[in-house]
Amino acid sequence: MTIRAWAEFSDGKSKAEILRQLQDLGYELSQRTFYRHCAQGKCRTGKGGVYSRRLVKAYVEAEGLRRNGSDPDDTDSPNSALSVEKQILENEKLRLHNLRAASEYKKDEGLLIEREALYLELAARAVALDNGFRQTIEIESPALIAVLGGDLVRQPEFIDLLLGIWNELLNSYATTEEFEVLFEDEEQVRKGE
Repeated sequence: MTIRAWAEFSDGKSKAEILRQLQDLGYELSQRTFYRHCAQGKCRTGKGGVYSRRLVKAYVEAEGLRRNGSDPDDTDSPNSALSVEKQILENEKLRLHNLRAASEYKKDEGLLIEREALYLELAARAVALDNGFRQTIEIESPALIAVLGGDLVRQPEFIDLLLGIWNELLNSYATTEEFEVLFEDEEQVRKGE
C-alpha cells in the first residue's frame, strides 16, 4: 500500500470520506475514535460544514497522531521544516547531555581530573622538586665536599652521589602523596617587604 501525501488530501463534508483519506495518508485511526473526536470538537468543520485540509491537519497535529510506514514529503506543511529542525536540535541537546553525564560519571569514578586541578598539582610538584633539590644540595654539601676531597679522580663517585640524590627527588616527585604549596602574588610579596 502506498501512503498518500497531504497534497492529495481533498476537502469534504463526510466524516467517512475524511477518515478514509486519513487512513490512506497512513494514520491508524479507527472509525469509532475518529467519530468520537469529531463529536468532541477535536476535528471540526469550517465554513459551509467542510472538513478542510488545514483543519484536519491541525486536528492530526493536536492529537499527536503518527503516520505508519515511510512519511512522504510533506512540502505543503509549514511546520514540517520547523519540526525537522526542532528534532535535530533536540537530538543535539540530548547528545550533549549524554556527553556531560558520561564526563561527570568518569569524573566521579576518578577516571578524569579537572584541568585546573592538574595544572595546580603539577606546579606544586615542580616547586616541591625544585625546593627539595636545592635544600638537599645545601644539606648534603659537606658530604659532597668530603666525597671529593678535592680529588678529580673521585669525580665518578661525586656524579653517582648527585644522581642518587636526584633519583630520590624524582621518586618523591612521582608519588601520589599530596603536597601543600602556597602561591603568593608577587605584588603582595613586594608590599609586605
